[in-house]
Amino acid sequence: MIKSLNSKWKEFLFGFSGFGPNFLMVLMGAYYMGALNPVNLGANEGYQAILGGTCFILPALFPILYALAKVFDGIIDIPFAHITDTLSTKWGRRRPAIAVCFIPMVLSFALCWLPIGGADGQLLNTIWSFFWSIIFFATYTMSLISFYGSLSTTCVDEPQRLRVSGYKSFFDTISYCLVYALVPLLLETLKIQIDTFVFLSLPLMLTMLIPLFLIKEGAKYGYPENEGLAPQRVKLFESLRITLKNKPFMRWQAVNCCTFFGLQMFLASMNSLIGDGMGMSGVGMAILNTCAFAPVPVMLYLFNKVKAKKGIRFTYQTCLIAFAVSILSFFFGSSLIWGDNSMPKYIIGCVGGMVGSWAIGAFFMMPYLVTAQISSVEEKLTKKNHSAMYFAANAVFSSIVGALSGSLIYGLIRMVFINKSGGITWAESAEEAAATLGVAESQLLNLGTLLVPFIVCIACILGAILAFRMPKEYTPQLVGKELKEQDPSIDLSVLDLDEYKVKEEKEEIGFVQIGLWVLSGGIFGFIWSAFLLRSVKALTGKGKPALLWALSSCLPFFGLFLACKADEALCGEAKSRGVACKSKKVFHILFGCVLPILPLNFLSLALLQSKANKLYAEEEKAAT
Repeated sequence: MIKSLNSKWKEFLFGFSGFGPNFLMVLMGAYYMGALNPVNLGANEGYQAILGGTCFILPALFPILYALAKVFDGIIDIPFAHITDTLSTKWGRRRPAIAVCFIPMVLSFALCWLPIGGADGQLLNTIWSFFWSIIFFATYTMSLISFYGSLSTTCVDEPQRLRVSGYKSFFDTISYCLVYALVPLLLETLKIQIDTFVFLSLPLMLTMLIPLFLIKEGAKYGYPENEGLAPQRVKLFESLRITLKNKPFMRWQAVNCCTFFGLQMFLASMNSLIGDGMGMSGVGMAILNTCAFAPVPVMLYLFNKVKAKKGIRFTYQTCLIAFAVSILSFFFGSSLIWGDNSMPKYIIGCVGGMVGSWAIGAFFMMPYLVTAQISSVEEKLTKKNHSAMYFAANAVFSSIVGALSGSLIYGLIRMVFINKSGGITWAESAEEAAATLGVAESQLLNLGTLLVPFIVCIACILGAILAFRMPKEYTPQLVGKELKEQDPSIDLSVLDLDEYKVKEEKEEIGFVQIGLWVLSGGIFGFIWSAFLLRSVKALTGKGKPALLWALSSCLPFFGLFLACKADEALCGEAKSRGVACKSKKVFHILFGCVLPILPLNFLSLALLQSKANKLYAEEEKAAT
């Protein structure tokens, strides 16, 4: 049989395949509810709504329906996995499902963001969004399940699965980095609403077509099983029974459910935690998320080092504890404690982000790695390929707990407001809550924003405790031993084949991880700096943005000089307009020495962006 990923560049490209759909799914999870109902968006987050402060859906009904859609997304994984596990066509098993679902996936996602009923048709919009979200979740699930299910045949051995899952984790990190750090900044800079940005991003869906060219299956290549092996196809309920009786898999799921319960609630509320809870703008969000996401590739490298010495269980437990600690920074760095004093908020938020970065990459990699390893060993021992069912079961549990935490529970508690004197009320907006309680909006606190850090912290600690039931390492020998306890007829001698011996893959690791770190840490910095230099040109009339951007991106320490000159130009323009402005050249020199490439120097970019924003605010004030 021909293996598909016979070169390193194909492994990298295969890991990139799900980037587009995953990016847009993360975008939907982060901004969709707020776009349709901007009840607790901060003053700096107006562009994250489809139309200002307009609510397009029924606030009490939509969270329930959307949670049901998420649960449906999980349940359909089971029959869809069975279809892609047993499908037999001349084009193969996995590729036809991806090809058929691609166009409906793109169209349904776009229609989710078009509330056809307008501001007055809340009931129509609620039903419309519910219907199209179900279609999108179904087609997205079928495409991704087929993609993940192909891993057992596309990868030769465990090291290759580890590399591919590492690449996938990296691109997942990039997705979250873009969604939570760059998107708010782009919305503010370009002054476009979130739905416009969504439509501009739709071409990214094309990455889902990559597996159609990389997966080698069908009659030509011997995949899926030809007619000679057809009797060994696994029936739906048998496949489900085998999956749910797999002890290593179910013990992992107990931990994974705790992780996803906390993670999905955090991701759904992140914009509110930063914008409303900490009172930060898109620039502040970019800084905090840079601290959280930029170190992830390096953390993954260290994760694998610690994993090799201490085992996967201990290493993942440290990730859960680290995330439990880091999430509390959103409370201890909130406006409730520090008021308008921004410096402690930034310090606490940045430190919390760096602590949490130890866990972020592992959260993305582990579900893919563990599930692929278990299903691959089982296929080798039993000659039954139903790997997609494991990914489906993984998705079912994740979808259910994600729907409960991120859609239902958070969707409801975000509608509850309290004031500092003890009053509490349910309201569709902060204005309505303020009127009901008879206080100013500034005296209100959103209950969801206050509770999320503690709920997530408890979920992660519970996951770390349940992890003691996991094996120290998911080696083929250990997984095989567990399977033999369930079925004594299994012959473990086949695990001695060379392709199942774990090999040390140390070459190129350092270079690759450094490259991934630069990319994940600077991907939005390169875009941010380009927009910032264009703003400096528009405000002051000085500089050639394209040339300066290219030089500052390529020449170390040129960004130090450029930041000082831009600071001087902005301060000069501010003084000519009568706007207070203090020179920050000392900080630019200090930051530029540590981070010599300007797109990676997010601290200098933030200082310059702050001054540019002051001038834009002055222009808007003068215009009104």
